[in-house]
Amino acid sequence: VFPRPRPVSSGINAEYGAPKLTNKYGMIAGFGTAFFLRVLAGEPVLKYNAVLKYPYYTEPYTDDNGDYVYGYQRFPFRMLCMVLNLVITLLVSYGARMLFTKVPSLRDLDVLGAVKDFEEEEYNEEFKSGEKKSDSRL
Repeated sequence: VFPRPRPVSSGINAEYGAPKLTNKYGMIAGFGTAFFLRVLAGEPVLKYNAVLKYPYYTEPYTDDNGDYVYGYQRFPFRMLCMVLNLVITLLVSYGARMLFTKVPSLRDLDVLGAVKDFEEEEYNEEFKSGEKKSDSRL
């Protein structure tokens, strides 16, 4: 209902994301990869062992009382997944933007509209700043 205040700084902002650096293709690729690696790492609370064993993995065992103890990761794999998510998101977003802007015949394959959203945002910023540039979309 109420308008959100504009961010003070430009660039990557935690609250608003990075709309100029990322697009939908990068977000899907980054999330999918991080989710896949996170699920394969196992979770003792959910009672399933790891398929992908990072360094310092503790194997499951049976303790002295006969209870089954699930294996767990000692490696900071959640941090690794988070960093990989960021890197993959930025790389795939950049690649998708370059692919769809440099090869105009592939714009029909842009089903998520990533390049269209980026161009509309640039056009709106030019309009707000008062700059008049030639519009090749006409």
